[in-house]
Amino acid sequence: MRTGRAFAIAGAAVASAVGVAAAPASAAPADHDRGLRPVTNVLQPVDPYDSQWVSIRWTTDRKVCHVRVRVHAGRDVDVDYPSDRTFTSFARGENLKPGRVDYTSFRVKVGQGPGWQFLRATVDYDTCRWNSPTMNDAIGFWLPVRA
Repeated sequence: MRTGRAFAIAGAAVASAVGVAAAPASAAPADHDRGLRPVTNVLQPVDPYDSQWVSIRWTTDRKVCHVRVRVHAGRDVDVDYPSDRTFTSFARGENLKPGRVDYTSFRVKVGQGPGWQFLRATVDYDTCRWNSPTMNDAIGFWLPVRA
């Protein structure tokens, strides 16, 4: 019982630190919460002054294709992509089916620490239909930097 409370308190502290409010369990998803979205907006912790791979796990409620993710470098943060590209895509290709989870990876090098860095990503994709328009979303992520 105490362990559960400790985890709940720790989770609330992290959510508070990154400015995330808990939504009621009965709340229906808004339209902007549908489609391609990250599983979480908090990335893996990294060490300062060291280039490290991080990943974003994604899910969707509809089929998406031609996914390209560009993470914009923040203050004191450098970003690189696999294979010297200007974007990253899923580990298993550029498509994702409903109910599945895949991830995108990129390298970051943070020039300061410890603390939190805010990174903004631009995600381009379409709905896999002939002549479907390209959609793009801007999504924010928190990158924890270790001491």
